Amino acid sequence: MKYFLSAITLFVLCFSFNVSANELKNNASPYLAMHGDDPVNWMPWGKAALDKAKKENKILFVSIGYFSCHWCHVMQRESYKSQMIADILNKDYISVKVDRELNPVLDKRLIEFVQMTNGTAGWPLNVFLTPDAYPLVGATYMPRDNFATVLKRLQQRWKKDSKALQDMAKNRNDTLSNMLETQERTSATKNIAKSAKSLVKVIMEGADTLQGGFGNRKFPSTPQLAALLTINEKQKDKDIDDFLQLTLNQMARKGLHDDISGGFYRYTVDPAWETPHFEKMLYTNALMPILYLEAAERYNNAEYRQVALETLHFTIESMRGKNNAYISSLSAVDDKNEEGGFYLWTREELSKILNKKELDLAFSVWNLNQANELPAGNLPRRDDALEVIAKRLKKPTKVFETELQQLRNKLKAYRNKHRGLPRDTKLLASQNGMLLAAFAKGVSYDPSLQAYGDKLAVFLESLWNGKVLRRSAADASIGTLDSYAATSWGLLLWGKSTGDKKAIETGRAIAKKAWQIFYKKGIWIENTQSLLPKGTKLSHLQDGAIPSAEYFLLEASRLSDDADLRKNIDAVINNVTRSIEVDPYTYASIIAFAVRYR
Repeated sequence: MKYFLSAITLFVLCFSFNVSANELKNNASPYLAMHGDDPVNWMPWGKAALDKAKKENKILFVSIGYFSCHWCHVMQRESYKSQMIADILNKDYISVKVDRELNPVLDKRLIEFVQMTNGTAGWPLNVFLTPDAYPLVGATYMPRDNFATVLKRLQQRWKKDSKALQDMAKNRNDTLSNMLETQERTSATKNIAKSAKSLVKVIMEGADTLQGGFGNRKFPSTPQLAALLTINEKQKDKDIDDFLQLTLNQMARKGLHDDISGGFYRYTVDPAWETPHFEKMLYTNALMPILYLEAAERYNNAEYRQVALETLHFTIESMRGKNNAYISSLSAVDDKNEEGGFYLWTREELSKILNKKELDLAFSVWNLNQANELPAGNLPRRDDALEVIAKRLKKPTKVFETELQQLRNKLKAYRNKHRGLPRDTKLLASQNGMLLAAFAKGVSYDPSLQAYGDKLAVFLESLWNGKVLRRSAADASIGTLDSYAATSWGLLLWGKSTGDKKAIETGRAIAKKAWQIFYKKGIWIENTQSLLPKGTKLSHLQDGAIPSAEYFLLEASRLSDDADLRKNIDAVINNVTRSIEVDPYTYASIIAFAVRYR
């Protein structure tokens, strides 16, 4: 009997071990929390994980992703829910899960490493680090069997000669840092604005002048498009204007844009803007309205203005979270685990929802009368402006637009009732700062935005205690440079647009603190709490999908009417390094700023 009870106890203990939550259970980050029931013994990024790796002489496995990332979900389902993979990781590695939006500097450093060593990088980002946090090797998505093979082989090498791997990782880190630092040397050129000509040349060399945008995967590329718009305002090159308007039209009408409820997806997977990667990010839907409003002014284009305002109202309707702030993203995968399923329609489904007149209109405008292009159906998208379609259908434009809006409302109501989208409910200072800037740009065209902007400004002010800025509502961690720069920019632009004196005062104070903390002797420090080995000393910061934090802080300082902050601007834009001359494309935002500021 005693043996029988002991066996039951052992079974219960083993079973409990297999299903028990790891350290990520109930984390404030939805992305980390969704890994809380994985059998992998995940730890959050921090000193405790590094200390454990050193104590046990184990490799750190750092997996970075974000909530709305499709392939992050796939790798979780295939690998991190697998007991076989968990057994390997738990025995031989210290496993760390990272939300890239809460650790943007760590993500940037490791993306840079994988990009330079593999040629490409993305998410999920999986990097193996020595116990001293030097990157060893990295990859993106790996199928389960491949992943298991990598884990076993790397552990065999580590067991055989860990010192050789540690030395290799440290030497590689030094080599990569030295390579980058050679480009950080000061150039003979005296002002960043002088690089505008080479920037335009590089951008236009990579431009797809037939379909708009850049490359085979089409991202919004807001830093580069906004820079072109600024620089070409003076020179008025027709080819550049044609390219910009082609790109803006394609992004607004085709697969990058949700033509039912508004809002932009993160990118399209093809060069013709047909099929999106279906996640919707807050930063995309904050930056795109700013781009479209500036283009509307430049080209006197009412369609661009409408797209911008509709995007802001989509954000208010679909991405508002607690505390009058806005969430980070909407998932690419719907509540039925179908990528894009929330946005796609089959002919059969439409025939049940719509009457014949509505169905004919849907088929005519969006070309939905075809076999399913994706498993869950077809994506509504159009090729032409609404007035062109109205003319083709022989309808007065106003009548057509009214009928189309009624159709949109019916489809939107249906999918909101019958379909669901997981939401990343983080309320980030940086992305909400960008959105407040977009409200500031749009409020003169749409006064209804005033109330939402006022409340968002109050939220951002609540993250600032007069000494430090928190990076998010649910995270007490001190903000990174991204947090300070975008928040100060948003508050100052809102204050200048609406006369909100408190927003101006708070934005100015945050900007001043950012210069004190993050800019030392001409070098940017992006995070005060980095645990990685010393990286490259950067005189300027590169754009990514989002303009650099350097650009946001320059804009905030320009708006501040503060003499000391303007001195900082002069110091930055008169410090030209070889990196800007070698690769102006990735410094588009600060080059355009210098052109405008000069």
